[in-house]
Amino acid sequence: MTKPGFTRGNRYLFSPEIWTWNLPSGYTCPGARACFAVTNRETGRMTKGKHAEFKCYSAVTERYPAVRAKSWANYDAIRDLDKWAIVDVLFALMPRDPSLVRIHAAGDYWSQDYFDAWLVVCEAMPETRFWAFTKSLPYWISRIGHIPPNLMMTASYGGKHDQLIAQHGLKYARVVYSEEEARMLGLPIDTDDRLAAYSNDPFALLENFSRRKLQRQLPMASPRYDTP
Repeated sequence: MTKPGFTRGNRYLFSPEIWTWNLPSGYTCPGARACFAVTNRETGRMTKGKHAEFKCYSAVTERYPAVRAKSWANYDAIRDLDKWAIVDVLFALMPRDPSLVRIHAAGDYWSQDYFDAWLVVCEAMPETRFWAFTKSLPYWISRIGHIPPNLMMTASYGGKHDQLIAQHGLKYARVVYSEEEARMLGLPIDTDDRLAAYSNDPFALLENFSRRKLQRQLPMASPRYDTP
């Protein structure tokens, strides 16, 4: 039986010291639209949503049984708990003295209690840099003045609540299909999560499968997770 826990980030992230906390894609993404997809827990078969515009890379990776089992073990460990019980679980599973933690290389904030639990954890660990992409914007906005300084949030365009990004002046990321598209938008491309973790400015993410076709034109770009 797979145990819940954090995992090391993949080799395309900016540091080997990064830990990630992952949940099942789609099932925990109430705000997703353009990237919505779910991978069946039992069969590993992926199904895209009717409004999907690009593949959810994390859902693709969940076709692998070990990846899928870990995400579901994490979700099972917290899904029926209240805020403070979730806090206890996250602290119990947290790696010792982590310096860098990406909240969700797969999945998203699926409830207000769950979002609030992460705020408690981040505030209690001021020496750790946390960051997260999200389309669950109402949860963030309801706590807009209470985000700890060591948690960098990025709103992901392509969700059900896109209108809230400009309304509230949220830092954001847009998925693009080429370097030229990013240049037209005036956005730098984040290739390794560095801008997600440290920059206060918006940026672009090159769609993972388009990126493979453009490797020679973009030698500095790296395969990465699409935003949840």
